[in-house]
Amino acid sequence: MLWGGGSDYYSSPMKRTFLLFLIVIPVWLVSCSDSKKKTTNNTNNNQLLGYAEVLNACLIRDACDVMPLGYISPCVTSHYEQTALENQQAIWNEIYSCVLAAEGNCTTVKQCFGNGALPVTCDPSTNKGRCEGDVRYWCDSFNRQMYAMNCRDSGMTCVMGDDGNPQCSLNTCTEGEYEPLCDGDKQRVCANGYINTTDCTVMGLPCTLLQTEENVFQPFCMGEGAQCDPAEYEGTCSGTLKTDCSGLGVVQQVDCSQLPGSKTCVMTVNGPSCNAAGTECELGEEDCLDDFTARVCLDGTYYLVNCTELGFTRCTGRGAQSDIGAHCTR
Repeated sequence: MLWGGGSDYYSSPMKRTFLLFLIVIPVWLVSCSDSKKKTTNNTNNNQLLGYAEVLNACLIRDACDVMPLGYISPCVTSHYEQTALENQQAIWNEIYSCVLAAEGNCTTVKQCFGNGALPVTCDPSTNKGRCEGDVRYWCDSFNRQMYAMNCRDSGMTCVMGDDGNPQCSLNTCTEGEYEPLCDGDKQRVCANGYINTTDCTVMGLPCTLLQTEENVFQPFCMGEGAQCDPAEYEGTCSGTLKTDCSGLGVVQQVDCSQLPGSKTCVMTVNGPSCNAAGTECELGEEDCLDDFTARVCLDGTYYLVNCTELGFTRCTGRGAQSDIGAHCTR
């Protein structure tokens, strides 16, 4: 699993729109335009949690065996990248705020992922989940638990997709009838029977409508610069500013420093790229610095967390050699 441990959440069909703007298709480029033990997620404070807070929440979630992780860093980065891209960051912000308030009490932590109740065992082959009002219940395929999230926290509701899986979306839709559009800088398309939302600003790009040879307008996350040939154009870095040619043949600029985390523009063998600004470590490097301290690399910088301060007793790795990742345990 790309985002940490094989969870069904991260395999949502919504993530497929993340790559839309990279797909090369023939186009005519015509631009148009205070209880600390709370277990329900209703703070509605709209405050984005910082890297350190999400790291703590991911370590606690993992220690309490809620969607357990091989490595912790993908859990953190996905909160600012994949979940934000899919317009679900506010949902997970509420869940993780609940987790942090639980003070290491795993029963309470699990209730944060169950809409106030303890998650129950489920079989994803026979029970994909359900909608109860705005609340999405889904069966996690990795540890076979029924988890819940309140779609309303991101201004959405729960709908059932054509594949039988519940999803957070603005509404259901029918492909061929729903007109894809740019809603500000959010791309909205119909797929799997519901409206899929992609927040282009997470990639530092606007949403742009392009007309295909079939005279169909499609929204893409891409820049609005001059036409270019992706095979010939030489991209550049100017400080944190990345300039390149998109797969759709349009020059686009992205300020890497405005992307989630701490990024800068770096020239690679494949051209300019928004990479980690830090140089202390590489993404994926994490271990136990000692018996108590988890050390996790995020954007090239090590973050240190004392597991005892989260309510646990020690730090340990997983696997036969206890060398996989950094995990807080009892």
